[in-house]
Amino acid sequence: MSGDDPVVESDDEDGDAHDEAARWHRRFAVELFNRSWDLLEQPDRSPDDDAELLAAAFGSAYHWGRVGTAENRALADHQIAKAASGAGQPALALHYARRALEAIEIGRFGDWQVAAAYEGMARACAAAGDLNGRDYWVQRCTVALGAVPDAADRSVVAEQLLNLPHRRPQEE
Repeated sequence: MSGDDPVVESDDEDGDAHDEAARWHRRFAVELFNRSWDLLEQPDRSPDDDAELLAAAFGSAYHWGRVGTAENRALADHQIAKAASGAGQPALALHYARRALEAIEIGRFGDWQVAAAYEGMARACAAAGDLNGRDYWVQRCTVALGAVPDAADRSVVAEQLLNLPHRRPQEE
């Protein structure tokens, strides 16, 4: 075998293997996103839970990166920001909240996504102890919520906004 030969060859000429891989990526993206959400809602997470939370959010983002739309990828970044905020990683939270915000503004996905991105920025600023930044993004989110036509979408983002965490004691 020469250095130019593929290590694994595919017998599949019609894309079935690619379709199967895409289905698995989508399945893992969704399952890991949901797992990270479940962990975010867990009131008393251990350090191991926080590690799993971050791993699940990053895993979901990886899989969305393989098969998702630009919107899926932006919302995955938003989820990483939420996970990092919840796990006491403010620099990571700010980085991914900014990535999500930029992608959502560029992609013009919809009003609830814009409001969610502003909530994510407020959450990341709160995690970093930047109260002025938090207040700025809370204000932007509140205004953006007025443009969200669907009451259910508006309610989800508004609830998240009302439940912004305070800084963790070990980071003060």
